[in-house]
Amino acid sequence: YILINTINYFKSTGGPLISTGYAHFRINFLRKRKLSYESFTQIQYDDGRRMPYRFLTGGGVRLNVNKDEEVKIHAGTGVMIESERWRPLDNEQMAIERDIIKNSSYISSQFTFNDFVSFDLIAYYQGGFDAESDIFRSRISGDALLKVKVTERLSFLTNFSLQYEDRPLIPINNLVYSLTNGLKWDF
Repeated sequence: YILINTINYFKSTGGPLISTGYAHFRINFLRKRKLSYESFTQIQYDDGRRMPYRFLTGGGVRLNVNKDEEVKIHAGTGVMIESERWRPLDNEQMAIERDIIKNSSYISSQFTFNDFVSFDLIAYYQGGFDAESDIFRSRISGDALLKVKVTERLSFLTNFSLQYEDRPLIPINNLVYSLTNGLKWDF
């Protein structure tokens, strides 16, 4: 069972407060086998991009490509249904909504260099046909995480995230990314 939650607040000099966040829950059945099964659900919002709501749920298969202690590689593919709500730039009260069945595929890797340094990568592809607009919509996203242990419980983290939407529902930047640093306390 995996539960990941993130909430971010951004404020620049004179600019508005921008908030983003998501909660992702995933279950991996028979996870120690070479081929296993997953189900997942996620809820998300992104005020800066004018997306007050995204909900997705789905499932698929996961392949353990390599599971050495130093290098772990997994790949997965499946299907999901995604519901999105966006607010157009020129109309605060209006909402554009879509429910799209999409493929959801990923590849992930975990590299453990020694007892103190590890590096994780994950890349997702999600795409499906938007019947209402009569086009195919795709999203590519990924995360890279460098973790350096300072003590047994305290680690320094650097995370890079990227997301590209080929045909967003409203005219916004197709590409968004972030670079964050932080501390992690294990208890």
